[in-house]
Amino acid sequence: MRLMKHLARPFFLFLVAVVNLVEGAFASSRHAYRLLLVPGFERVRWGLGAWRAWANFYHAYDRVPAYRAYIDSLGGKPEILLDHVTKPDLTSIPEMDKESYVRKYSQEERVLGGILPSTGVTVDESSGSSGTPTSWVRGRTERRITTRMMQMTFHRITGEGETIFILNAFALGAWATGMNVAISLSDTTILKSTGPNLDKIINTIHEFGPRFRYVVMGYPPFLKTLADDPRLDWSKFTIDAAFGGEGVSESLRGYLLKKFHRVVGSYGASDLEVNMALESELTINLRRALLTDERLREAIIRVGYGVTPMIFQYNPLAYHLEENAKGELVATISRPYNISPKIRYNIHDRGHVLRFGELRRILKRLGREDVLKASNRNLDLPLLFIYGRSDMSIEYYGAKVTPDSLREILFGLDILAPVLSTFRLISYEDAAHNKRMEVAIELVDAAVFAHPIETLQDTVFTKLAAMNGDFLNAWKRTATPENMPELKIYAFNTGPFEGGQRRLKNEYVASKIIYDKL
Repeated sequence: MRLMKHLARPFFLFLVAVVNLVEGAFASSRHAYRLLLVPGFERVRWGLGAWRAWANFYHAYDRVPAYRAYIDSLGGKPEILLDHVTKPDLTSIPEMDKESYVRKYSQEERVLGGILPSTGVTVDESSGSSGTPTSWVRGRTERRITTRMMQMTFHRITGEGETIFILNAFALGAWATGMNVAISLSDTTILKSTGPNLDKIINTIHEFGPRFRYVVMGYPPFLKTLADDPRLDWSKFTIDAAFGGEGVSESLRGYLLKKFHRVVGSYGASDLEVNMALESELTINLRRALLTDERLREAIIRVGYGVTPMIFQYNPLAYHLEENAKGELVATISRPYNISPKIRYNIHDRGHVLRFGELRRILKRLGREDVLKASNRNLDLPLLFIYGRSDMSIEYYGAKVTPDSLREILFGLDILAPVLSTFRLISYEDAAHNKRMEVAIELVDAAVFAHPIETLQDTVFTKLAAMNGDFLNAWKRTATPENMPELKIYAFNTGPFEGGQRRLKNEYVASKIIYDKL
């Protein structure tokens, strides 16, 4: 059945307009907004979310100069068909990503009407692995909606009955996560933005005392460092941890829970929104079950990836998420309020979605309904599975580091290039549950590196920091002295290079970068 029939489009546009109106009205309060997520309406939310994404495609095409030019350059508006006669199939709409769209068009070309509003706009930034910071603009209405969603999900974690004191340990300044956390949570909690500073966090907790429930929000390696700090008597305080930027293993979560009362993560991207999905009691219980139940693993996750994914739940009214043919997550922000729309945006994370009803059927079939029963206050929201980067980057305190950037640096060093065979970017968790970053260099057969390794290490990471602002921030401002990135040199066919390459192409990122041993 074709979607572009003259009678169908106005009807669905009207339906979407009603949903937009209701959401806008409910955005005045997180308590009101919660009504949009009441259990029992999973199919309605799922279908309406797809229709909102469909409508937002036409909205963006009509009002965003860059998006119109982008779609026209790829053959013009595609024909969108109905999927099972219930929702539109958006796969005919071309994907976009930072390279193909964001860097190709100017900032103002990418906003509604082609003109950046003169008031009510905030700008945050990220640099990723490119080295050139990318600014992300966010308008007044979208920030209000995002704020309500973040407040609602945050208070679902902490509860409503206690006075919450947030210590924002994400990187400060214009960096997206720290900035958006501060903006969104300051009017419903007590909030102090300390950045990743152990002294400030510990001194604040001591100064304000045990009357409050503290929530430290930051990258997992920093939270681990805080948990190990002997200056806090954890028995006197109630302190939760909220993490983002990268995943944790269940063993690391268990380690953190020896000190923190709760440890919960969220998923997002500065390209899109920083709080798109959240861990829940259900997703944590499910992830733990996957570690010990092989039948459950095979029924639910992509076992070929060799990792146990992070699992979140998200609001399908706000985000339409798909898995493309490469196994990458493709996201559409379905709300029409964003001044810089993102339609089928690929952030190059490997991931997929499982609807709540399908999860329930799988658990029943495998006799694992205990996973649901052990979780309180289950929301029938879809589950999002994230396996890590598809572009072979690793994460270090939230910074994404790619083999391409290191290749350019390593082979550009006259003292190293003549004896360099290959290299490997390694992310691993040590015996003390610290997540580490190592650049491993293999020398050519029988070669010797005759210069100080410390000097080479400093040169490489200084050049990497000059190219990658996120890494600079992680290295110089966020990482602790005990968890600095390392560079190690190995003789030919030794260490991580023992046995040679297992594939035709060089492996520049260590395979089996696992959160838990499978």
